[in-house]
Amino acid sequence: MKKKSFIFINVLLSISLLAQERVSFAVVGDIMNHQLQIDTSYRAQCDCWDYKPSFEKIKPYLESADITIGNLETTLPGKRELFSGYPEFGAPDELLDALRWSGFDILTLANNHTIDKKALGVVRTKKRVLEEGLIPLGTYFDFEDFEKNSVFLYEKNQIRFAFLNFTYGTNGKVVPYPHLVDEIEFEALRKRIAQAKKHRPDVVILLLHYGTEYQTEPDVYQRAVVRLALLEGVDIILGGHPHVLQPFEILRMRDKYGVEKERLIVWSLGNFISNQKRINTDGGMVFEFQVVKKNQEIFIQNVDYLPVYVDFYQWHVVLPITEHIFLSKELNPHRRPIYPMDWKNEKYYIYFKNPHVHNKDKMVLFFKNAVKILKTLPKRLEIRTS
Repeated sequence: MKKKSFIFINVLLSISLLAQERVSFAVVGDIMNHQLQIDTSYRAQCDCWDYKPSFEKIKPYLESADITIGNLETTLPGKRELFSGYPEFGAPDELLDALRWSGFDILTLANNHTIDKKALGVVRTKKRVLEEGLIPLGTYFDFEDFEKNSVFLYEKNQIRFAFLNFTYGTNGKVVPYPHLVDEIEFEALRKRIAQAKKHRPDVVILLLHYGTEYQTEPDVYQRAVVRLALLEGVDIILGGHPHVLQPFEILRMRDKYGVEKERLIVWSLGNFISNQKRINTDGGMVFEFQVVKKNQEIFIQNVDYLPVYVDFYQWHVVLPITEHIFLSKELNPHRRPIYPMDWKNEKYYIYFKNPHVHNKDKMVLFFKNAVKILKTLPKRLEIRTS
């Protein structure tokens, strides 16, 4: 009798697993390309650029996800004389090659620097992303391209996604005809979300470039845009542009169609890589979550974040912070350096388990501030009680 029960339970588990699909996401913020990044990625021996060392430490986390997304906040103009950092970004193609190599699948192109290199930048950036086998969002060659691709539909593990990407603007630059960039305007946003929902996707994901730079809480404009999008039926909102982290939350709410469910909001993903130095801009996060479809119902599960710090020594390197530090409740005077940290009325000490960090003080400062902003410790952070 016990043997039969065991077989029956295994059959039920197998049926349950068959009825459940799952897609894992890794999402990062702004991929910047300042002049020092261009200079230090140059290799004289080949007269070329190599950005792969910047991403080799974070690559395992990016390529392990089913879908990895980032905001490409630079153009790819192709001509050396157009390679430049702030205020008008233009990067060598090798940056894109490194992003593909490190595991990216989707790049958002609608941001305030989309028009930095005029029509050439708009057209060639999207062409190169497509040629590398990645998915570009938010810009269009012309109206025909817009009609065909204004809602990007993508199916993975039997879950159907609709992706949209909008920016608050393009730094006052007019988008050159006949090219198009998705810019936030409430009525246009409503229409596009409605258009996406006509395709009956399981999940609508909206990627927004908006907000006040260097502010660690969402502003009034962000809240208005997000509220509109959620009421119109968006399931997941992933934000960027402030260059610093802002909180994330899962909110249960009813949309205008009468559907009540949990929806995910990440107000700002911060920087992924840059040469920015001011407080909270020298790092960011890999935001991780899973979309699960079980018995035709969608769930958002396993939400977590991996804080990353952009260390600099010869070149910029994105470091997963939890591989380099741990927390302990025990003060160990023999382990240097020591960084005290208060968390939920308890005293901890931050220690380095990996010495290969050149800017330890700055990494710790970024980590402590990130925890305050996001209001939770990352799950994979090692915490020793003794």
